[in-house]
Amino acid sequence: MKIDLHTHTNASDGIMSPQNLVDHAEANGVKVLAISDHDTVNALPAAFNYAAGRAIEIVPAIELSIDFNKSGTFHLVGMFIDYENEPLKSKLSWLAERRATRAQRMVDDLTAHGIGISMDEVMAEAAGGVIGKPHIARVLIKHKFVRDMSAVFENFLEEGLPGYVPKDKISFEEAMLLIKGAGGIGILAHPASLNLKKPRAAFTSFLAKLKEGGLAGLEAYSDMHTPKMIDFYIKSARSFGLLVSGGSDFHGDKNEQIGCYDRINPVPAHLYQPIKEYAKKNC
Repeated sequence: MKIDLHTHTNASDGIMSPQNLVDHAEANGVKVLAISDHDTVNALPAAFNYAAGRAIEIVPAIELSIDFNKSGTFHLVGMFIDYENEPLKSKLSWLAERRATRAQRMVDDLTAHGIGISMDEVMAEAAGGVIGKPHIARVLIKHKFVRDMSAVFENFLEEGLPGYVPKDKISFEEAMLLIKGAGGIGILAHPASLNLKKPRAAFTSFLAKLKEGGLAGLEAYSDMHTPKMIDFYIKSARSFGLLVSGGSDFHGDKNEQIGCYDRINPVPAHLYQPIKEYAKKNC
């Protein structure tokens, strides 16, 4: 059995519809699929309806961007959330509005640097989903300003480069309140993206604070992690009594393999049951 506890649809910055993602997961032997779009739950109703009666379990999830005053990025996955929870939906609506205004400012900055793309093209690329940098990146590729995704972020949209505009984020404390309020549990996504200095010592200290704040687990199995890093994160999770998770971070256009954490090796299926049982007991 394969599982994948971190994936995205075109409701955020993936390229597949919820239905197509479910089909793709099933075709690749995935039996448990967490759909964790960035700052939106819009894909979840369609995914649940489409998967009803099929041999795949959908885990309702979300990936929130957390305010982090360091050099890296802090993402938090909320699993087993009630996607109809009103406080959660209200905050996500606010974030979607902020993302839209940010995208316009990014397009304006690109235009000021002689990179001519339109907001209409970006909105068409997002197709009604929450607009993010990957949508602008795909428009840049279509116009042949760059050859691929990696080249986009080497030349545009990052700090100090044309098209960069900071993203509105929420605090860890607020994110945990939203996730818990919606009946979910919080999982630290791909911790290597935190990019902490002196990573082992700094991460241990940081993880202790997150555990105090209600964190339930961390995503050890990720394409961002080397085997040594995976081992370190597993040991760290165990030392704090935290759950271990993993996923492909599937978007559909980054050469990912759904159900695999490093494009080759499947996400260990044994990770899921402890997460599910913890959620049942604590949510």
